[in-house]
Amino acid sequence: MSIMDKFLTRTMGWLPARIALALMSWLGFINLYMTRINISVIIVAMVRRNLTSGTLAPCLMADNQTLDSSSVAATQNSSTMLSDDMDDMVAWDETIKGLVLGSFYYGYAMTQIPGGRLAEMYGTKWLFGTTVLAGGISAIISPMCARVHYGLFIALRILQGAVQGASWPSMHACIARWIPPLERPRFIGTVYFGNTLSTAITLPLCGVIIDAYGWPAAFYITGSLSILWSIMWFSLMYNSPAEHPRISPKELDYIETAVKNSGTTVVKAAKNSRVPWRNIFTSMPVISLIIADIGNKWGITLFYAQLPTYMSNILGFSIKANGALSALPFAARYVGSISMSTFADWLLTKQYLSIRSVRRIFSTICMWGPAMMLIGVAYSGCDWKDIVIMFSVGLFLNGAITASILVNHTDIAPNYSGTLFGISNSISTLITFVVPVITGVLTDGQQTVSQWQKVFWICVPMYTISQVIFFIFCSGSVQTWNYPKQINRGQRYSAKVGYEVLPLKKEEQRH
Repeated sequence: MSIMDKFLTRTMGWLPARIALALMSWLGFINLYMTRINISVIIVAMVRRNLTSGTLAPCLMADNQTLDSSSVAATQNSSTMLSDDMDDMVAWDETIKGLVLGSFYYGYAMTQIPGGRLAEMYGTKWLFGTTVLAGGISAIISPMCARVHYGLFIALRILQGAVQGASWPSMHACIARWIPPLERPRFIGTVYFGNTLSTAITLPLCGVIIDAYGWPAAFYITGSLSILWSIMWFSLMYNSPAEHPRISPKELDYIETAVKNSGTTVVKAAKNSRVPWRNIFTSMPVISLIIADIGNKWGITLFYAQLPTYMSNILGFSIKANGALSALPFAARYVGSISMSTFADWLLTKQYLSIRSVRRIFSTICMWGPAMMLIGVAYSGCDWKDIVIMFSVGLFLNGAITASILVNHTDIAPNYSGTLFGISNSISTLITFVVPVITGVLTDGQQTVSQWQKVFWICVPMYTISQVIFFIFCSGSVQTWNYPKQINRGQRYSAKVGYEVLPLKKEEQRH
């Protein structure tokens, strides 16, 4: 046991190891997304076109504008103040901005499957920690790359996406080893959705930093926080409960018993198992899960990448107000994720509903809720209060994904949950990376309410149709191909018994 472990055992020995894991992972997701979505608000300030066009947003020009005079003054004063730093800005049109905002996802799709498989084989510690560290380094050098050429900046974002593509699949593999099944929805709702809380923190934080110190400072500060977290993670994280030097015997027995009963193998066994690729790609529960992930990611990508742009170009908010108002829907999503996952855990623990029924009900909430709210936004015109409320309600309801689509990988294949999540996330990312590009093309030179209506309407069938497919074909049961037929020579796996030694063959008995 290291000196650090001895110190923590004495000072924080009362804290269960899996709770400490949850806390560190939660902070990890906050930092992971801080360096991923900071560009969404920074790009509003760093691009010269938005600040020198001399025209007000459509909602500020409307005869029946609903924004008060202080909002208009704030927008104009912000533009005047930032215009003094014109030499430090870049001249990108809306199409280039769309390519920049979408570039992260080009690389992100490449490493989903390898990332999940590597985590299943070797653990999550170094893999997840490296993804956050890479984001920190990328943020630190982003201003330099942006000033040189947008092509270099796009290349950096692609590389960042490629490294961070392993983040979610690696954590799914960690859940399969560390978290008892009945606690998984709550773990995902609290920890994974640190990404949503991160968005709610990062957007206003970047707005304040930019307003005070300029857009490069927003990159430097968010990058430094990620590097600091990475140092802590590498020092404190362990790949499995058995490796953890501070875990109590009672907690270790509880976790290992619950995890074994869920059908999850030990890490060493998983290294020697073959992935049942054919079974995975011909499984309707898997196919429906991938389709649902595509529908959800299409909508959420729009929110993450384009909401600050909409707030600025259509509603006309200043950079500081933009960050604060853009953050509200994501704060609502985090509250929704925790409340929905807790409710789902209660339903399952009390056995009021089956796993499949819970996944069906909550998938309907998380997909159809945002779809209906986007229809309302499309026809709300310039009523910014109603728009912010509908965005917030839509993302609050989308928080139910923690009790449905996001946890279903561990329901149907806990041994391959990292790989399965990688497949799903990779395919959905490959398709939805075009969302910022499509938005940029539709709104380039036409920043009007009617053009944004088209953008919102594209999301509606993506949400609703994909959810119907998931509702019909999803499953809450562990699939038979989750259990490897043979792991090592002389071993076989039984869902009830675990790994057992086969009787020796006659030739082997002679020796």
